[in-house]
Amino acid sequence: MAPLAKWRSTLIVCVGAGVIAYWSQHGVPDRGEPIPKTLDRPLEVPLAERVDTDNKEPLREDAGFTDSGAHSRDVIAAFEKLNRYQQGTTPVSDDDYDLLNPGARYERRHSLSRNPGDPDADWSVLLTADRYYITEDQTSLVTLSLWHGDAPKTATIESARISMFDNIGKPISRPATVFYAGNQAVIRLKPSDYWPAESGPLKVEITYSSHNLGTKRGRLDFHYTGPERIPAAFIDVLADNVIEGDLVFDVAVEVYQKGEYRISALIHDKEGAAFGRAQVNSWLEPGSHLVPLTFDGLLFHDKAVSAPFHLSTLRGERHNPASLQGNDQMPVIAGRYETPIYEASVFNQDFIASPRYERMKQHYENAISRGVTFLPVDD
Repeated sequence: MAPLAKWRSTLIVCVGAGVIAYWSQHGVPDRGEPIPKTLDRPLEVPLAERVDTDNKEPLREDAGFTDSGAHSRDVIAAFEKLNRYQQGTTPVSDDDYDLLNPGARYERRHSLSRNPGDPDADWSVLLTADRYYITEDQTSLVTLSLWHGDAPKTATIESARISMFDNIGKPISRPATVFYAGNQAVIRLKPSDYWPAESGPLKVEITYSSHNLGTKRGRLDFHYTGPERIPAAFIDVLADNVIEGDLVFDVAVEVYQKGEYRISALIHDKEGAAFGRAQVNSWLEPGSHLVPLTFDGLLFHDKAVSAPFHLSTLRGERHNPASLQGNDQMPVIAGRYETPIYEASVFNQDFIASPRYERMKQHYENAISRGVTFLPVDD
């Protein structure tokens, strides 16, 4: 007998013996019931589950399912809502904080201890900064504030360091200079003074204390693109046109490093309220380019907005998937570009279903018809 055949026979015998031993202890499974792969792991609930159409018992609440039909229809409705506009256009409202304030800080004042019996629970701290992205030679202000109860206290900064990784993954670090403004400790963070040719995640780490408060530590994260690593720069928004019912802006860009770029902007109505965002991905070679930024005309009808419109928060980044440092950021363009007054009738008011949209929706419909149910969708 060949060695391979011998091992195969031995393996079959071992597996068969194991299966018989399992059945003798747990019983033979019913037709269609799989043998569990592990006996000691809890059941994991998937995002979608096949419903046994022969079993009419209600789904267990602890499995994460209640009304399978309603949840399945919610998935279809959510898919239609998310894909109502052509790829790249997104509606925004006052609730879309991330889109309206890209790179904004979220730090809040918080207690130094969650244990009510800990004396540090009476102390609270706020460690924050004025931005997340730092490009070229920009300066960010990092501030640390302390309170004991409601009384402001002055923090003593024992150490403060700025750290990041260079382009070969080596950690580099520098001490940070601290000054005081009232009870606040302030660090002027200007990474280009140290690393003009670097790009990537950056952190500020602070060790501090105060009267009757022991040594504590805090950290803030940033993303930095040094002046020598700026991949491209915005020149201006040169024109806008209605093309096939969509509003298209021509964005002039000067490219220094070739690559896949993502460019985006917010659009505002005549009252100044932001109501949409457009994004475009484009491969750009070094040189001057006009990048079309398109807003789906259907958005203008859905939002019932009036012209003139203007752009804001024009941002860009070069994808760098091979780098540990992440994407290189383009400096945000200053000022704003305003359109002439457009009548609503010039914009497309019909939903245009792409082949991908039709294909994906059909996949969902087919899954539901086969008895697949989905977890509830948060709208």
